[in-house]
This record gives sequence, structure tokens and C-alpha cells, in this order.
Amino acid sequence: MTAASPSVATPPVGSPLIPVRFQVLIGAILVQLILGTVYGYSIFWQPLDSVIFPAVVTEAEQAAMVLAGAGGAVATELTVVADEVAKAAQLATQQGYLKYAFSICILSFAFTMVFAGRVQDVRGPRQTAVIGACLLGGGFIVASLMNNPVVFFLAHAMLTGTVGLIALMIFDALLGSRDQVQANPMLRHVPSAIIITVAVAGITTGQQFVGRLGPVDSIFMLWASVGFLAGAGIGFAYVCPIAALIKWFPNHKGLVSGLAVAGFGFGAYLFKGRYIGALGYIEDHGITSFFMVHGVVCLVAVTLGAMLLRNPPNAGTPVAAKAGGETGGNGSGDSTWRDTLKKPAFYVLWLMFFSGAVAGLMVIGIIKVFASDQLVAGATAAGQVLTEQSRAELMLKGAEAVGYLAIFNAVGRVAWGLLSDKVGRTPAFVAMFLLQAVTMCVLSQADTELSIAIVASIVGFNFGGNFALFPSATADLFGAKNLGANYGWVFTSYGIAGVIGIAAGNVAKAMTGSYFAAFAMAAVLCLVSAGLAVVLRQMSLKAQAVAVTA
Repeated sequence: MTAASPSVATPPVGSPLIPVRFQVLIGAILVQLILGTVYGYSIFWQPLDSVIFPAVVTEAEQAAMVLAGAGGAVATELTVVADEVAKAAQLATQQGYLKYAFSICILSFAFTMVFAGRVQDVRGPRQTAVIGACLLGGGFIVASLMNNPVVFFLAHAMLTGTVGLIALMIFDALLGSRDQVQANPMLRHVPSAIIITVAVAGITTGQQFVGRLGPVDSIFMLWASVGFLAGAGIGFAYVCPIAALIKWFPNHKGLVSGLAVAGFGFGAYLFKGRYIGALGYIEDHGITSFFMVHGVVCLVAVTLGAMLLRNPPNAGTPVAAKAGGETGGNGSGDSTWRDTLKKPAFYVLWLMFFSGAVAGLMVIGIIKVFASDQLVAGATAAGQVLTEQSRAELMLKGAEAVGYLAIFNAVGRVAWGLLSDKVGRTPAFVAMFLLQAVTMCVLSQADTELSIAIVASIVGFNFGGNFALFPSATADLFGAKNLGANYGWVFTSYGIAGVIGIAAGNVAKAMTGSYFAAFAMAAVLCLVSAGLAVVLRQMSLKAQAVAVTA
């Protein structure tokens, strides 16, 4: 047998290939830093409200405007409500429509990863991440032109085309075997039928609705661009740095996964900055101008980061990985996504990720309002008489909890990843879930600046750990070769958790006046997942023993 060629052999220490690993790490952090701005979406809603909807005034304010000489403009440029209570309700309703863009983005992000992971495994991280850059940047650029009638039709065409593409990808994933298609004449014509159906539906809806519905047009534009397209872009780019780094650093999966996704956690903190982030620019230049600038930045920065990504020369692991990984994987080979979906370990891992994501996303969705309300309630309970000014100051201090959560979200990704490499994935999972369960139980009792800062930091710290531990565990259990597709399926739990977690918090608050019930539910889920981590370990060891004796 001839010696392995240099392109396949493991590079020796001192080889020019060794620094490439760290170039990949830099590219991964850059990509994730830009993608992480998704957690800063909450700064969009107030400025978008004034761009999309007419101003909301009470009947008294309308009368005052008429007396002041506003004339007939009042009837066409304003939404008039009865009183201040109705005004607050109307503004909350409008904001609610806008906030669906974030939910759509998270869902699109999570479920696009299923297909993006497959593309990444076949085409490599660079091309897949560039696709993500184009979708993410394009989504914000389209949103910046939301008041242009031509763009409405172009965006509609893009959306329907994307729907067609996704339908074709689903067909290929489920029934895409070439032999199966060729053997069945009906299956052979399904792609053409999908294209025709989507085209006809797109033309029909475009002629009847697009550009004729006022604010509704802009809302759908926002959902399609900043929601669906940007989420798809994040889904395509997100998995690439993780998959590449795990192949370059097979014995440090947790650490490099944590370093990569730490950028994702820290991106929101930078995004919300007044002087170096988005807030100041939006105040000075407006939200639509910011969307254009941010879209260009996303396109350029993610593409630059993608250019640094590559797989090792042997498309596997350049250094022999520890047999079995830290979760007890059998190390007997790489599992395709179809095989992965047949394994009970996948569903245990999915449920664990769901629990961790529910707890974290529930708090992320409400932390600003929750912290402010807790500070006001704590001050009132302590006997303080609050003026409007002091109440506003407490509300502002409550917003600082967002910063604490974002910082420790990033720190947790590195810390938990490093810890899991040292002590093993299972002990790290158990510790993370138990700590999160305790924190969720005491969260509703925090009503001082210090206590809120502590609990917000711990929640963010543990939430960040999910994104270091779960891709590492997926690689341990199912191999690194098809990590993109396998982790894409595991990550669908995140999208579903985002909807359920945020909804559970809102329902609990509406029905009981407190978030305690939702926090308690999340705590129970975390306790269950701590137990599931032990079960997963035992399942993996049993599978390893069977593989050895086979």
C-alpha cells in the first residue's frame, strides 16, 4: 500500500496547515458575531411603528389638533381612539404585529438549518455561509425599501420563489432518491407541478393584494424580509463555522463550539449600543436607512468570514478524536441524517435542547419588561413613593438586565464548552440544567438591581451553554462528517421552543398577573432534562458495548 498523499495525511506540527485552524476560528467568530444581532431585534419595533402605522391619538388630542389648525389631515393621517387606555392598547397591538417578525425569524432560522446543514455537508462551509450572507443581507436591504411599490412586487416574487425552492428541497429530502424517482413516473413530474403551482399562486395573490393594503403590505414585507429571509440567512450561515471547527479541533469540540457561538451571544450586546451600535444610528438617520446599512454590513462581513472557513484536507478530523466522545458515542462511524432520525438518542437530545431553549428564550423575550416591573414592585413594597421621574429611572435600570444577560450568554458558551471538554458532556449537561432550574424558581423573587443582575446573568450563562454543548454532543453521538444535517434536525427544537417559551410567559402573565407559573414550568423541564442527560449517557454506553461485541 502506498503512503497517504500530503492532501490526506494529518499535517505535522509546524506544517503551514496548522495556522489554518485558527484562520477558520477567526472566520467563525466574525460570522457568528454578525448573526447574533438577531437577539437585538427588540430595538426595531418602536421606530418601525411610526414608519408603518399612522400616529395614534385620543379623541381629546384630535380635537386639540383641529383647534390648532390641522384640519382634514387628521382624518387621513391619524388613528383616533377614545382615551389613553385605548391608545396604549392600540400601540400594543401594532407592536405585536411587528414582533411576529422575530418569531418568524427564529422559526425560519431553526428549520432552514435542516436543509442548510445538508448543503454544508455536501458543498462545504464556505459556499453555504456565502448563501447565508446573501439571504441575510438581502433581507435587510429589501426591508429598507419597504415603502417602494416596485419592491413590494419584487419581494413578493422573491418570497413565492423561496417557497417553491423550499418545497422542492423538502421533496428532494423525503423522496429525492434518483432510483425511486425514475421508477415512478408520478414522482418524476412532482418538481414541475410544484413550480407551476407556486408560480400561479404567486401571480394571483400579487395582482389582488400586493401594494393595496396599506400598513398590512409593510407588515408582510417586514415578516418576509427581516423575518423569513434574514432567518433563512442565519440558518444557512450558522451551522457552517461550528461544523468546520469541530472537524479541525476534534478533541476540543466543546471549547471551539463555545468560542464560535460566543460571537453570536455577544452580537446583540454590540448591536444595542448607543454609540457603537444601532440605537444611535437609528435615532439620527431612521430605521429604513439603518436596514440598508445593516444589510450591506451583513453581506460583506459574513462573506469575509465565510472566505476563511474550510474543511480539513481529509474532510474529516485532522487529529484522531477521543473514542466515543464525551457523551459516550460509539465512535463506530458517521450517521447520516436519515439514520440519526431512527435513533432514540436523537429524540432524547432534542427534548433536552427544547427544555434549555424554552427557559432561555422565555426570559430573553420578557427580560426588559420583567426587570423593570420587578424593580418598581420592589421599590413600592419597600415603602418608596415613586414619582414619574423615579419610575422612569427604575424602568431604565431594568433595561440594563438585557446587557447582563447578553454578556453572560457569550461567556457561558465558552465556559460550558471548555468545562464539558474537561469533565465530560454528561456532567456539564446535568450541572447546567440543575443550575438553570434553581434560577428559574427564584427568578420571580428578584426585585433589586443586584438580584436581577445576578439572575439575568445566570440565565444568560446557562442559555449560552446550550449552543456549545449540543453541537458537541451531536458530533459525539452521530459523528462529525454529517454534523451540519444532524445538528440541523436537533436545532429544530430551538425554533419550537422560541414560540412556546415566549407564548407561555405571556399567557402566565395575562392569566395570573405573574410569570411565576411559566418559570416553574421551565424549571420542571430543566430538571427532567438533567435526568435525560444521564439516560442519554447510559444509552450511549450500551450502544458502544453492542458495537464492540458485534
